[in-house]
Order: sequence, then structure tokens, then C-alpha cells
Amino acid sequence: MASQLVLPFSMAWAAMMGALAPRGICRYIPGDAGWPNATDWDALNATVGGRLIKNVPVAAVCHTAGTFAAYDKEACEKLARDWRDASAETLFPQPGEMWHPYFQNQSCTPFTAPEVPCELGNRPVYSINVTGVADVQAGLKFATEKNVRLSVMNTGLDYLGKSSGQGSLGLWVYNLKTQEIIPEYTSPSYSGPALRMGAGVISGETNELLARAGYRADLASCGLTGVVGGYLQGGGQGQLISAHGMPADNVLEWEVVTPTGEHVSASPEQNPDLYWALTGGGGGTYGVVLSVVIKVFRDGPIAGGQLMVQSENSEAIWDAARTWIEHLPRHVDGTRNLFHFGITKTIFWVFAFIMPDQDTTAIDALLRPFLPELDRLGLGYELTTVNYTNYLDAYLSTYGPLPYGAICPKWPIISSRLIPRSVLADTAQRNALVDFFQDVARDGKWFWGCSFFDVNDKAGSPRGPHPPNSIHPAWRDAGAYCNPQPELSGGYHWEEPEIDEALRKKLVTEFIPRNEALTPNSCHVNELDPTYQGDWKDALYGPNYARLLHIKHRYDPNYIMYGQWAVGSDEFTVDGDGRLCKI
Repeated sequence: MASQLVLPFSMAWAAMMGALAPRGICRYIPGDAGWPNATDWDALNATVGGRLIKNVPVAAVCHTAGTFAAYDKEACEKLARDWRDASAETLFPQPGEMWHPYFQNQSCTPFTAPEVPCELGNRPVYSINVTGVADVQAGLKFATEKNVRLSVMNTGLDYLGKSSGQGSLGLWVYNLKTQEIIPEYTSPSYSGPALRMGAGVISGETNELLARAGYRADLASCGLTGVVGGYLQGGGQGQLISAHGMPADNVLEWEVVTPTGEHVSASPEQNPDLYWALTGGGGGTYGVVLSVVIKVFRDGPIAGGQLMVQSENSEAIWDAARTWIEHLPRHVDGTRNLFHFGITKTIFWVFAFIMPDQDTTAIDALLRPFLPELDRLGLGYELTTVNYTNYLDAYLSTYGPLPYGAICPKWPIISSRLIPRSVLADTAQRNALVDFFQDVARDGKWFWGCSFFDVNDKAGSPRGPHPPNSIHPAWRDAGAYCNPQPELSGGYHWEEPEIDEALRKKLVTEFIPRNEALTPNSCHVNELDPTYQGDWKDALYGPNYARLLHIKHRYDPNYIMYGQWAVGSDEFTVDGDGRLCKI
């Protein structure tokens, strides 16, 4: 159990770092006179028991030039196949690799010419293979004393690049894999079953563990997602949010090392301000989380299945989608139901009915008024309904196999939006929204992925009460969550990234502004395009921002932890050479 103990060096850090905080001071990068020398790095390696890793890009085998050139034609060809087919699975076990092509920035991939230099780019220069508290403290102390940027990474599955950073020292928490089911957890705010998990656990591993023990929890749809980092700290979003609330609603306590070196517990009763900020206010911002305890729930049946409608008659497809979007909220609001569906120019596909503790008669009742509309429009359909005896089987039918999952992440160009219930309930606003959806998909290059849910936490909610947290309040008033995504069925254009960057530009300059005008609310704190041009503070944090910033200043007075669009990030900038500098 973490304590309230302040480490002996923490006060010294704060005093010493006061000299580094003034405007214009930059973190050192390799080549700077102040960059730590080999003796410094050797000393750090000794402190962490030989677990300091000098990062080498995995694609070094594809290059004949640059700092890390290690050309091997056969190895490169295999890596290129693996990278293209399953980029995240290929990259995530590596301490310095990030998944997102935007942050890779072609610094070292299998898809540039061998003579293009292989460089680290945004990868950390060194990473500590974290095994416990002392490793984190050593890394924080070193970064502070040596004025080096710090990054924290589990899998590197990160749309905003928070887990990477040019010239950084990385804390690689991937191997903190402890999972412990606590049958009778007791605290002033909760009594019942719980799970303690380390910061390196991924969602697929936890789903499998809980299913074997007869439990379920609201975990990520993508099995590769690191649970403890950006997922829970960003609020989360999974298939069971209507049943059990936002994933962050179920956090009972965090084990944290603060940026000034304190090893503490944060719960509704202990360090409640830190608990509040960590629980929805974004990852990689307020401290390095080593473990978390969450509520888990007794498993039970799920009514599930899929509905596929496909036709070259695009107008009929969109008429069906319009009717579905009008019809669905009454089967979600005030319930524990959730529905995932996608819409393209020629396909309307409900790819997951999630109706906990019900059977397929509930799906029959849901579809009874809708299927005749498909008949009227001349649209054939394929309907499958299944009585699953447990949640894992329902999950696997859409997102398996575990532990990594089959669908994630396929679309690196993404920007989520929450749809207020008020928009869905108003005929004119709803029709304008669907018209916009159809405009986006009209040329066949884009599709929409949506979830309809209810995480309203007012008294009487079927999800029950939870401690206060910093999840954007817009989630409580939302009825849906939608993403416009490019049709990348052939995968990302690794050899021609300009194709995908043109799609990104269209998303950011055309689609997002129109979407925001129709849905004046929010988006997921982890799912916003990194080139977004709007008010990120409002979109990601809303009215919570001022309090989050106050907590950020309290626990990280010297900004050891930084990430794009993390709370307080606008107090720093990245210069033309990649240095992180105080504004």
C-alpha cells in the first residue's frame, strides 16, 4: 500500500527546479552541452539495477544510413509485412516505439528508402524498464536534476502522442503485469469485489482473467489498450458503460508516484484532489500511476448479435440510418443497453448489440418497429441474435480474439464527438446531424462509427452512485459518441503518407468544425486529432479545466510531466529542434 511519506529528496527537487521553471528554459536534447554524459547514464543504470534501455528503432534493420543503421534485407521485409498487417502488435512490446504514424513521422520505418537515415525522432532516447516504485523515483529524480524531458509509456497506443517525446527519458511500465482479484474490498465509499492491476496490464489480459473468475468489468473494446494509463485516467469508453458507468467511475484508488517523488495513494478519502484529477483528467499529467483498484461485477448473460444492411441504393441506406438514429434513444436512455453501429455510403451495420442480463427477446422487441422500415425501403438484411451466457463471449464475437483483439487500431485518423441527447431528441437538429453524416460518407472515402449509450449519473440511475471525478460533464448529457473515419480497408498508406495527411486535413479543416457546430459539447479526452484547430481545453476538459490546472500546479510544480493537450501543456512549447521549452 502506498503511503503519505515524502521522500527525502522531494523538497530538494522542488527547490532546485525553481531555477528551471523561468520563461525560456528548455529541456536538454542530445547534442546540447547540458545533455547527460555517459557517466550520468551509467550511474542511472546502476541505480535501476541494470534496467536502463538504450532505445533502437525496430526498423533500423531497414536502413543503411543514420545513427541506428543496421540494414538486413530479409529482416526488413518481414518487419514490413508485420508492421502493415498488425502495426500495433508489432510495436507495442518495444519500450521506445509509439504506434501512431503521425508521431512516428517517418523517422525510422520499413517504408522509406534504405538510404533515408534512421533516427529516433519522437522516441525516448533511454527507457527504464520499470519494476516498482524505486525505478520511477529514480527516473523522476534523474529527469529533474539533469533537466531532461520525461515520458511514460505502456503500449504506445496513443492518439495524442503523450507517451512519447523527443529527447526524453522514458518510464516503460509495460512489465507491471500484476492482477489480483479482491473478493471483499472495503472502503468508506464501496464494499464489494474489486481488482488491483499494475500499470502494464492490457484490456485483453484483464477480460480473460475476470471471465475465468466469474466477473466482468468495463474495459476497452481494443484488447491492446493499456488499462491503467490513458484509458482509465481519460475516463474510458467500453461496451459496458451503460451497465456499469464510465470506467473511471469504478476506480477505487490509485497508487501514484508524484512528479516530486512522493509515493502516495489517491482515493476519495485519501488525497481526494489527486484522485479527482487522475480519474478522468487525462493520463501522463499529475503523476506516474503504478497500479489501480477498480470495481468488478458479477458476470451474467448478454443479449447480443449483429444486423447487416448492404445496398448500392445509398439513399435507402441513409433513410434506414436516419430512422435508426431516431428510434434508438428510447431503447438506451435510462437502461443498461449499448449499441455499436457503422454507416458507409452503402452499408448500415449494427455490429454489436450489448444488452446485459437480458435475452434475445429484448432485441426482438427493439427491432420490431424497425425491420418493417427496412422492408419498406426495399433493403434486405442479415440478422443474428445470440444469448451469451457471459460477457466475454459477447465481447469476442465482435472484438476478439484476445489478448490483443482483431480491430484495433485500424484507423489512425480519428476525432470523436459526443452527441447530446438534446440533439437526438430534436427532429430538426437530428436531421441536420444525419445530413452532415451523409455528406461526409457521400464520396465513399469515409464512414461513421457510433455508439449509443447512457452514462447519466443522476439519482436513480441503474448504474448507481460513484465518487466525484473529472470526467467531462458532457458525457452525462450525451446519448451517443461518433467518429468519422477514412475507409482504410487496405491499411494506412505507409509508402504514401501524403494521401492520409490529405484526409487528416479534410477532417480537421472541414468535418470537425461542422460537427462541432451541430454538437456543441465535447469529445473523448484521448480521441482528438493531433492537428485539431479548435478550443482543446473546452473540448477535452470543459468546466473542469481550471480546477485540473490548479491540481497540476500543486503536484507537478515544475512540469516534469508533459503531453500534447494535457492540462497545462500550453505553458510549454516544443521548439524547432524538438526541445520542450517553458513559454
